[in-house]
Amino acid sequence: MASDLFTKFNCTYCLDDIVGLRVKCVECTDFDLCLQCFSAGAEIGPHKNDHSYQFVDSGAVDVIRNKSKWSAKEELLLLNGIEQYGFGNWENISQHIKTRTADEARDEYMTRYVDGSIGRATWPEAYEKRSKLADLTKDEPPSSTAITHTIPPIDINPAEATQLGYMPHRDDFECEYDNEAETLVSSLNISSTDDDDMDTALKLAQVDMYIEKLRERARRKRVCRDYQLVSQFFAARRDRPRHRHYNNGEQDTEDKLRCLCQFQTAQEHACLVKNVQRQRDLERRLSELIRYRKNGLTRMEELPHFEQEAAAKAKSSGSFTHNFQNQTLKRKREENDVGEVCSTIKNCTSPIDNHISSPEREQWPPLRLRQAGITHPRLSEPAAHLLSDSEAKNPHWEAETGAEQQIRDYIRSKGWSIM
Repeated sequence: MASDLFTKFNCTYCLDDIVGLRVKCVECTDFDLCLQCFSAGAEIGPHKNDHSYQFVDSGAVDVIRNKSKWSAKEELLLLNGIEQYGFGNWENISQHIKTRTADEARDEYMTRYVDGSIGRATWPEAYEKRSKLADLTKDEPPSSTAITHTIPPIDINPAEATQLGYMPHRDDFECEYDNEAETLVSSLNISSTDDDDMDTALKLAQVDMYIEKLRERARRKRVCRDYQLVSQFFAARRDRPRHRHYNNGEQDTEDKLRCLCQFQTAQEHACLVKNVQRQRDLERRLSELIRYRKNGLTRMEELPHFEQEAAAKAKSSGSFTHNFQNQTLKRKREENDVGEVCSTIKNCTSPIDNHISSPEREQWPPLRLRQAGITHPRLSEPAAHLLSDSEAKNPHWEAETGAEQQIRDYIRSKGWSIM
């Protein structure tokens, strides 16, 4: 159809140009007649005036009856031009139509295909089916798009704002984050004549760096307002607690997840801490139930009795350990007291040393001197005995040397008994 708009047709009988409606013979090939020849019943060659025929319009007929009198051919050229050059390029579209100006083309399209009956029937459905592009310039985390809430303002009094250097009406501080960021672009001077491509690219890179610094500054402000960090900084707000009260587990979880505050809102962070702590509580409870199950417990009413027995057992074990530690300390004190009297054989000042000669002293067996079997109020441990077990159990045992016999005589003279 589009190719027929630029095709000229001639009458086969009179050879005149056909403008508007023509008659086409169905039985003959490429046989067209103008209305005057058709009405006269013209015949030429194989064509007879009783052949079947049809009326064909080349686009000159007005499809829509209005004052502008746009023909079907011009309407098709208008739509084809908008499709080819795009909406709004009316100068190019008018040149494509050739018979209409840019204003006439714009008015016809807006009146007929946008505000008219055709536009009201077609545009609403197309508007609903249009593709929606995401705004990638917003400096927000992806998880925050689903939460529609208003960031609360900074709740401080004028005195605190003055002390902090905060200007509430501008939502700015006297000393912003990275306060020297403006120096990147303050001295830039872009000239289209003096700068080459390298200089222009360098200056544009500096502008990009400045924009990134502004985004980081805005992000920090948003986090500060979302978590009310300024209000928590001042201690003037006595009407409500500044901090939440956590137990040990929740405080540990809060400390570990605090680094994630900059990537999410206060509501999201509180939900995250709550969920992580809930997971830990469930894991702890699951380990307790597994311990109960390993000990043969299958009913909940058995748990209190089991815990009481476990507590009593732990208490008795703790008292035993405490008594054992006391006995160890007492033994060490006794050993120290004995060491003060006679720490070594060479430093012993007992009267028996006067009756023992050096050769006999060198023949003393060290093991027997360390395992002597004597009983003394301040020497009760077997490690401090001076006789071995075999010697203590044998009542007829006698010392093999004179030095050992003198030791036994000295022990009996002091009233000590030999084990």
